[in-house]
Amino acid sequence: MALVLALVGGLVESPAQPSPAGGAGDARRADEARRDEARRIVSLIPAATEILFAIGAGDRLVGRTRWGVYPAPARAVPDVGDGVRPALELVVAQQPDLVILYAGAENAGVAERLGDLGISTLSLHHDTLADLDRNILALGEATGCSTSARRLQSHIREALSRVTASVRSRDRARVYYDVWADPPITIGRGSYLDVLIQTAGGLNVFGDLVDPSPQVSLEAIVARGPDVILHPVSRHEQRSAPEERPGWTIVPAVGSGRVHRIDGDLAHRLGPRVAEAALQIARVLHPDASDLRDLPVDTPEQGPCLR
Repeated sequence: MALVLALVGGLVESPAQPSPAGGAGDARRADEARRDEARRIVSLIPAATEILFAIGAGDRLVGRTRWGVYPAPARAVPDVGDGVRPALELVVAQQPDLVILYAGAENAGVAERLGDLGISTLSLHHDTLADLDRNILALGEATGCSTSARRLQSHIREALSRVTASVRSRDRARVYYDVWADPPITIGRGSYLDVLIQTAGGLNVFGDLVDPSPQVSLEAIVARGPDVILHPVSRHEQRSAPEERPGWTIVPAVGSGRVHRIDGDLAHRLGPRVAEAALQIARVLHPDASDLRDLPVDTPEQGPCLR
């Protein structure tokens, strides 16, 4: 539940050289900017960890959460525990010059204590696709990989557009997104997952609710009549499937056998692979759409740091 409720190359551009006509000051400012770039980073947001690798700054990670194990090289980075109310002694032991935190009241005290220790923090909101855009650019600026960040941002937008175009003419299935079973928790329009369902050619039956993760009732689910239930499965959580729950057979999607498992570890990362998550949902909602099978949306796991 925490996963939802809480989305290399070695090439670096050469340092700027003085211009023939008195550009030494420009070079000096560039060198000073590089000294300000984060060199030892602890990322307490799994999606931020993915972004750092994608923009070519993954080799600067000295700590990550227990959940931040993608891409594969991230597994070699020391695990410092949880991202919300983290164990400060484990974080500080990595001697970071930057710690990336979830923005919010639960981590406000953590940011203050790290600041008192002289460690910079970057607190990121993590709810919408607009947040993803901002986070990519912020991490690009913090690491000096701004060109790579802009390229990643453009790649994601283009990939999402390709998914949208592929399902534009298809009927929109009514979708219930099964975040939690007891009590039933789903997604509202405040969640980026609502946008992914729309991108994939679906209609979130609770998309009129402002809350990103509203608690609902079985009676309300039945009344909204979803055609499809998306049941995210994660290696970190164990819970019953909708068809196994008492009383859920009266939900239309359960009665018609349209409960579909999706990869929660992919869908619940508001990061570089968000278009892959949208494509995963589109393939479930439109199983007969042959053009979705080889749609090019893959995002490079690692890339060069381009300034």
